[in-house]
Amino acid sequence: MGPPGLKKGDIKMGLFSVDKKKCKCDGLCAAVCPIRIIKFNNSERIPYPLDNAEELCINCGHCLAVCPYGALSLSAMSLDSCQQLKPGWRIPPDKIELFLKGRRSVRIYKPEPVERITLEKLIDIASYAPSGINRQPVNWAVILEPVKVKQLAEMVVNWMRVLIKDGSPLAASLRMEHIVSSWEKGEDWICRGAPHLVFVYALKDDMTAAQASTIALTYLELAAASFNLGACWAGYVSIAVNLSPEVRKFVGISLRTDCFGAMMIGHPGVSYSRIPLRNKPHIIWR
Repeated sequence: MGPPGLKKGDIKMGLFSVDKKKCKCDGLCAAVCPIRIIKFNNSERIPYPLDNAEELCINCGHCLAVCPYGALSLSAMSLDSCQQLKPGWRIPPDKIELFLKGRRSVRIYKPEPVERITLEKLIDIASYAPSGINRQPVNWAVILEPVKVKQLAEMVVNWMRVLIKDGSPLAASLRMEHIVSSWEKGEDWICRGAPHLVFVYALKDDMTAAQASTIALTYLELAAASFNLGACWAGYVSIAVNLSPEVRKFVGISLRTDCFGAMMIGHPGVSYSRIPLRNKPHIIWR
């Protein structure tokens, strides 16, 4: 049986199929292949995969995505399953500049929770973030119930108390005494009253995991702003997940993994009207 979407007139080649009527033999699919496993037939000029292509292919989909004629369909993903980009999809430079410069980390939240379907949509968007050789190593965990977020924040505070008592250098460097003192006064510096927490985690031995997780969580943060939601990195929480067995168990991630970031998310309790200044970037030109 051929791949999904295989039509009459398609040439099936294991890894992908080609519609000869649509193919213009322009070589774009071969040019964008990061592994260089697509070649062209010398007589018919039809793209074909190398003998070991199926072992080397990373299923990035660039070959399918670049063809403007819809001539190529992968075995792993049919042409029909991939959304078509139409002219005008790019955000103009002036608008993206305002969006990226105007986004703020939100540390004040309304108590109303975010709908689960919205959080699922944000994670779906963030799952399209780039990763090394398309490994897609990122996994997600969500603390959905606000009461559970408060429980987790208290667990992190209790973990900090132990570190302070033991004279841990980490406690001193992260000013944990001040954080614990604020908690005892009714101020939550751990989760800032956010109703939800989103975690990214991946296998410890995956060398691409740290970068991929950071990019994915950044995608989530930016997407949240476009949904009129507030987000902020929960640094104390992500550190505690990796160092406290109790906190890790509460979040529910395996000992074989590391947490590479946690994000508070919710409806923002404030809005911003100005873009504050930042240091001028230091650039080395060669």
